[in-house]
Amino acid sequence: MGSHIKSKFMPEKMKRELLDMFGKLKQTVLWKFEDVLPDLPSNVHIIKWAPQHSILAHPNCILFVTHGGLLSTTEAVHFGVPIIGIPVGGDQHSNVNRAVHKGFAVKVDLSYDTPKDLKSAIEEVLSNPSYRERVKYMSLVYHDRPVPPAKEMVHWVEHTAKTRGAPHLRSRALTTPWYQKMYLDLVALVAAIILGLYFTAKRLFKGKKSITSSKKYN
Repeated sequence: MGSHIKSKFMPEKMKRELLDMFGKLKQTVLWKFEDVLPDLPSNVHIIKWAPQHSILAHPNCILFVTHGGLLSTTEAVHFGVPIIGIPVGGDQHSNVNRAVHKGFAVKVDLSYDTPKDLKSAIEEVLSNPSYRERVKYMSLVYHDRPVPPAKEMVHWVEHTAKTRGAPHLRSRALTTPWYQKMYLDLVALVAAIILGLYFTAKRLFKGKKSITSSKKYN
């Protein structure tokens, strides 16, 4: 569940249900857990700190259960591994929703039903090849660049140094007046139009009323 959310604080019932569910899988399960768990199934391995990059890079890694942080979802795409997202807060919900929309993830809500829902999600991802095919395609798109990222970064650092800060690449927003950034000029224009229409209508109505009154007295 990432570096901020500790799995050891889960309710004991949930821990046991997760272990029972993992133990029934044919695959080996690596679980980042910060404490000791007794009676581990033979296919479940507890590690206090997971070398996530190395694990995802391994050819036998077929599924990644994550809280859905930006780095985690990016690394999943980088290595072409489908994910099951269990978001907790922050940008995790939007990251997981985006991955679900793109077709390489399944979302599971964090609740007391998580073990049961996670089991269904695992079965769905492992039995449906579309998730892996989709993330492999996303990985291809991610890696298909004209130059490697490190080489591109060096180029732009050198370019910025040569051009003394690359002023030609700076956003015009840096020199935009504060009232334009807040669209106050547009608000003032709309307000002026509304007030103009209001006073025009008021004057016309007042003039029509005066004419009606004059005819009545005559």
